[in-house]
Amino acid sequence: MSTIQIKTNDYYGNPSYYSVMPQAIFDALELASLNGEVYTNVDKEQFDKMIDNYKLKMNKYE
Repeated sequence: MSTIQIKTNDYYGNPSYYSVMPQAIFDALELASLNGEVYTNVDKEQFDKMIDNYKLKMNKYE
């Protein structure tokens, strides 16, 4: 599993990502937020898929 480091506040607390966010990424972000961590590591493949799905979702509204 390769990981990617993401900024916690860019995704946690941003409800527009929640419908496309895998539970594992949400859990990692929540834990990082509770611990006051600025960054957290998540599975890169899951994150890339989440971003692709987010872009598709947002394109529906244009």
